[in-house]
Amino acid sequence: MGYFLGWTIFFIFFRIYLSVKVIGRENIPAKGAFILVSNHMSYLDPPLLGISVYRSLNYMARDNLFKRPCFGRIMRNVHAFPVKRGKGDLFALREALRILGEGKPLVIFPEGTRSKDKRLRPVKRGVGFIVSRAKVPVIPAYIDGSFDALPRSIRTLRRHPVRVYIGKEISFTEDNSGAKSKDLYQRLSDEVILSIAQMKDRYAH
Repeated sequence: MGYFLGWTIFFIFFRIYLSVKVIGRENIPAKGAFILVSNHMSYLDPPLLGISVYRSLNYMARDNLFKRPCFGRIMRNVHAFPVKRGKGDLFALREALRILGEGKPLVIFPEGTRSKDKRLRPVKRGVGFIVSRAKVPVIPAYIDGSFDALPRSIRTLRRHPVRVYIGKEISFTEDNSGAKSKDLYQRLSDEVILSIAQMKDRYAH
């Protein structure tokens, strides 16, 4: 109930205030688990992805967002769970695989934090681990305009058009012969961020 109430409020607000348009929504699977991977420019990105998809999404979010009881409750109501940044958080990885194993979609921001300058950051192998183990469709997305509306350096939302581009399922390199697990996970992570970078090159203004 809380998720869909929030979805409706954000949908209306974003459409009116930020003129949000979604391109490629048809690439989202109608049922079953998938991983939606996206660039991360702003605090606006999670709800922007949420209103871009007509399915209930689950999110990985940094653990310190859950430390305030009221805000932590809101985060859980919108299907977010904590992950410790910069560490191999086994609990978060297991939770991600559990969610996907139940046929639910999961949002991951491979960069792990918001960009300071619109540039994509290198990614670690955690997302590659999840991709390798879950074996579900991976859908890339690129959000254009959220940095201009609410960058890291300001707290006041600015009126700026936002576009959310959703791409087709990523096709990963199939030859894994002889690859060590860590190398394989990093390669998969690199392919994920490359797919997002290609969307940025195509659509960014």
